[in-house]
Amino acid sequence: MSSKESCSSSSKDSGASSNSNSKESYSGEVAVKKILNETRGGNMDFFAEMNTISEAKHKNLVKLKGWCCKDSNRNMLDFMCWCCRKKKDEELFLVYELVPNGNLEHHLHENEQVIQWPTRYQIAKDIGSALVYLHHDCSPYILHRDIKPANILLDNNFNAKLADFGLSRIGNQDNATLVTTAVGTEGYIDPQCRKSGKVKFNLSSDVYSFGIVLLDITCTRKSREQVWDLYVRGRVLEAADDRLYGCGDLDMSQLERVAILGLWCSLPDSRKRPTSQEAMEVLERGVSLPDLNDLLNTTSVPSTMQQDTYTTSSSGPQAPPSDENPFGERHA
Repeated sequence: MSSKESCSSSSKDSGASSNSNSKESYSGEVAVKKILNETRGGNMDFFAEMNTISEAKHKNLVKLKGWCCKDSNRNMLDFMCWCCRKKKDEELFLVYELVPNGNLEHHLHENEQVIQWPTRYQIAKDIGSALVYLHHDCSPYILHRDIKPANILLDNNFNAKLADFGLSRIGNQDNATLVTTAVGTEGYIDPQCRKSGKVKFNLSSDVYSFGIVLLDITCTRKSREQVWDLYVRGRVLEAADDRLYGCGDLDMSQLERVAILGLWCSLPDSRKRPTSQEAMEVLERGVSLPDLNDLLNTTSVPSTMQQDTYTTSSSGPQAPPSDENPFGERHA
């Protein structure tokens, strides 16, 4: 474990948590996530995150290296008891491997250097692989609940790792739906999840978020509504990120398939979406895509898409503010 001083030396508060670089006393640089204990549940949220991440080990997931916190030793039973205390303003930290090349949000929307298509395609497969692992290889399965470009970290070779399990929960095999308070990020959260300030998450809601990420990878700065409108007219390639043209190798057929897969994953009817395994079969094995018009039996933009259209700006896809929106503005 890193020392208390090295864990807390440069953390800055931001929302529910913050990330900073620090020095781990035994193995070099790490990333430190500070959990803010402003409420009674803060410590238990911290323990839940640590427990979830410690059970998940995959090359495309950010690796948890350890934890450190004030007035607690390394004994797990003692740590669990510490987590149950009701004190506020205590310092809680998770220590992760350092993924040094920033996040996908930055590279798609803020960096002047354009990510070429082969790299984008590999990023899509990396995240799909992580999602298959969480949904189908972990027992019980794990819901991420906040898949978005800002939670996709890149190493120096642009290998992608899914991060921020602060909103993750381990699923109950006997109950495929998790009911919780409103979490996630507007523009990426499945519209079917939302009801009266509560969110009903399931495997399909993660797939929806993955689909929006795929649209962001292929059609950066285009709304989902725009992509769908072009798809039903057989012109989905017109939605592609303009910066990809003339920028390295561009497989147009591959790009088209990923864009359509993004639309399939984000269909308004969760029963008609693919599983994460089926999505990966499209990405890795070239399995045929369905005709989405046949699935929806429509040639117009689905009504739930019209109600939940997002626009794209330098900060990524956003849902428009609405009096009916129980979550208010999007927070990255």
